[in-house]
Amino acid sequence: FRSIQRRAWLTALGVVALVVAALLVNRATAKHNGSTPLRASLIAAAHLPDCPVPAGAGTVTDGLPSYTFPCLGNGPKVDLAKLRGPLLINVWAGPCTECKVEAPELRSFATAAQGKVTVLGIVDGAYNGSETWDDALDASRGLGLAYPSVWDANGKFVQYLRVPGIPVSIFVSASGAITHAKIGVLAPGELAQLSAQYLGVTVADTT
Repeated sequence: FRSIQRRAWLTALGVVALVVAALLVNRATAKHNGSTPLRASLIAAAHLPDCPVPAGAGTVTDGLPSYTFPCLGNGPKVDLAKLRGPLLINVWAGPCTECKVEAPELRSFATAAQGKVTVLGIVDGAYNGSETWDDALDASRGLGLAYPSVWDANGKFVQYLRVPGIPVSIFVSASGAITHAKIGVLAPGELAQLSAQYLGVTVADTT
């Protein structure tokens, strides 16, 4: 009898373990594929357009690395190496104080450059080790960054750039080559100047 009870107890314990494991898997999947109801509401509130569809076939000399990141909002995953310009990539994170300082410059430039320069954010999810995908969506809404961003959970892109920190802004030409990296806070009107110098695109200075 005790043997039967023991087997029944072990069976029940196994079932519980399987249920818990399934819940954890589902939670992890939801965290990384943007499928939670909360995330859908955050995406809608942030007014984020779809991430850009890469136009190139692969890596180019002096171009972006072949890192594929999920879109923070809607849209497909983005392979950086296949992106073509004129393109501005800004690496940011919600808890980054300097990122908040330069947000008005990015907002103004994205509006003025619409149809001329694509703007894409890369969220450094490893910036302080605690920011989540949902936190980043909420921060994007709060900062008014109404352009698409991708989620770099482990901070791979910053490691690739070998920069001391964020924010950092990368300029990519029509051929896909990186033409300039601006490290640190953008000054008012600076993006219009850098766009003309490193992308060959004139954008109205809205400051």
